[in-house]
Amino acid sequence: MALQQQERTVTVRRCTSYDAALVKEAVIQLGEDTAGSWANIIPRGAKVLLKPNLLTPATAEQCVSPHPTVVRALVELCRDAGAASITIGDSPGFGTAQKVAAKCGILEAARELGVAVVDFADSVTVPAPAGFHNRSFSIARDIVEADVVINLAKFKTHAMMVMTLAVKNMFGSFAGRQKAQWHLQSGRSQDHFARMLVELAYTVRPAISVLDAVVGMEGNGPNSGNPRKLGFLAASRDMVSLDRVACAIAGVAPDTVYIFKAARDLGLAVDLEGIGLLGDPIEPLIITDLKPAALIHVEGPAYFRPFAGLLRRLLTAWPAVDASRCKGCGICSEACPASAITQPAPGACVRIDDERCIRCYCCQELCPEGAIAPRDAWLLRTLKKLKSS
Repeated sequence: MALQQQERTVTVRRCTSYDAALVKEAVIQLGEDTAGSWANIIPRGAKVLLKPNLLTPATAEQCVSPHPTVVRALVELCRDAGAASITIGDSPGFGTAQKVAAKCGILEAARELGVAVVDFADSVTVPAPAGFHNRSFSIARDIVEADVVINLAKFKTHAMMVMTLAVKNMFGSFAGRQKAQWHLQSGRSQDHFARMLVELAYTVRPAISVLDAVVGMEGNGPNSGNPRKLGFLAASRDMVSLDRVACAIAGVAPDTVYIFKAARDLGLAVDLEGIGLLGDPIEPLIITDLKPAALIHVEGPAYFRPFAGLLRRLLTAWPAVDASRCKGCGICSEACPASAITQPAPGACVRIDDERCIRCYCCQELCPEGAIAPRDAWLLRTLKKLKSS
């Protein structure tokens, strides 16, 4: 099927720091490039929901959530455009939206601006576009009742999906334990999970998506990686196009990103050549040494996958616990959708049952100590060494 795609225009604006004036000017330009002005995106009297990536409590310097200066600029511009109300909301992987926002500085900015930060709690069932595998989604009432949804993503690597950008950020549209249920339904299939993510994102269809890539995250993302200065903000009405440009800037091969394969299967255009680029040229921003999350082939190399049932334990990657870093907080055990993580005693290092593990990497996403990371089985490590030699 062919899904009608929003205008494939992406605007990129260079922004070298989180200086408030620099960020504000860049965000103003994003709106002008995308729609002529933010007033053309935010109708006067509109009820606006700003949906940032609030994964888990972390400081702004850890680069887990969008920086508070970007949130502040967006709220101010929505207000200047005549929005009747503005709410910041999400459904974090761990903790409340208020706790996550407090840790990274977003809550302070919101309070100064008189804007509420809310947890997604109630859900409403909405139909999905024709031809989707999923006929409907039960998503947060705050999203459904908003006149305008702004999707504010953070540039980060991701152990399961390779990258988490605009499309993946809409996973937070599910309230409460629904995210765990979707992980269980997807099982060990990245392709199945990616298809659901694209279908969800294009069911919600935010009015605009903004990507904070002033300083992103590389390595053991999306929670325990290292900050990586990228120096830009970007925006688009089309999420796949925005993600594709971000990957091009970061030197990430599109055929390694599950989201793009799922988008193609749905009839969405993914090729870079068909995207209209506005704003600053991307060539000076391009990097070639972004450190990916450790997980590359979760199901093993493609040529071995027909034998996965026999060789799965030898050819797959699994979340592994670094006992020297684990503090026994139990966050991973509480969040695990498959109940595959246990603690021998309160405060003890956790254990992961590989037989029950579905390799969704929720544990790795949420571990505040960075004590969990993907680890290849010995045969897969050997094959990778041979390939690189």
